[in-house]
Amino acid sequence: MNQVLAFVRLLRLPNLAIVFLTQFVPYWFALRPAILRANGIPVLSGRTFGLIAAATVLTTLAGYVLNDYYDREIDALNKPDRRFWGNYLPAPMALTAYSALVIVVHGLAFLIDRELRPPNHWPLWVFPAVSFLLFLYAWQLKCTAVIGNLLVSFLCGVVPVIILLPEERQIWLTSFIQPVEVHQAVALVWLYGIFAFITNLLREQVKDLEDFAGDAACGCATLAVLKGPRFAKKPAGFTGLIVSILIGGLLYFWQQTGAPNWQIGAGALFLLLPALFATAAIYRAEVKKDFSRASLLIKIIMFAGVFLLLRSWPDNPIAMMDSFKAYVWKP
Repeated sequence: MNQVLAFVRLLRLPNLAIVFLTQFVPYWFALRPAILRANGIPVLSGRTFGLIAAATVLTTLAGYVLNDYYDREIDALNKPDRRFWGNYLPAPMALTAYSALVIVVHGLAFLIDRELRPPNHWPLWVFPAVSFLLFLYAWQLKCTAVIGNLLVSFLCGVVPVIILLPEERQIWLTSFIQPVEVHQAVALVWLYGIFAFITNLLREQVKDLEDFAGDAACGCATLAVLKGPRFAKKPAGFTGLIVSILIGGLLYFWQQTGAPNWQIGAGALFLLLPALFATAAIYRAEVKKDFSRASLLIKIIMFAGVFLLLRSWPDNPIAMMDSFKAYVWKP
């Protein structure tokens, strides 16, 4: 039973679900509808989008596997019950699993490039580049004071923005027909990217504080180890304050532009309040459990933001699910 739980934790299924949704939601419910309403023809079919989403999710999973491999000694101190490689399977098997995932991702990138018309070959460099940067992060940069946090947060911010690449020409063409609607859809995709970047940066900073003991014992030179947790709480708390201010500004923008009351209320409940509580928890934290509580609040913000950032969500949930199925299985 413990082995099964450790394997499930290794997969980080909630994180992978968020990765998928940050591509699916802004594309199928904002960018694609805007292109269609402007009489454009979207480049991505359901199959092609599925390939892009699969490549993105598997790239993320490969990064998790490699990160857990290099963090074996740290995890043995920070979370010994969750360590998978070295506890339940030989550690070298992690490199085999990582290599297999990367090969599959590169194969998917080749298929995506073959299916795109006209081909611009972006999958052939985007996915290998992201895989290399994730390898560099797990191998060397994770244990740096700032660069590692910024790099992994940047890669999280890239996830929703990737969907702009195949539709670049259609965005340009339809912007002449309905410029306001198309530009708003593109801006929403970028908003998802910025939101993913800043919330993941906050989460990475809190994780460094949460894992301070194991990082220090293993010589991992995070900011918390180099300057001490008391100092490291300051930039983490400042990032939390920025997140809170940005969410507050977004709620004000929604109120000024006639957003439905339920969206403003839900944004205050599931975005602003958790951000404020997480920031306060960071400043007042004394033990690991306090940072774990802040980390949970940040995850709530990340998950809720996937749905609440979308300005026009279908009123009929059943129709939304039917659309989901049709888009996924459409050839």
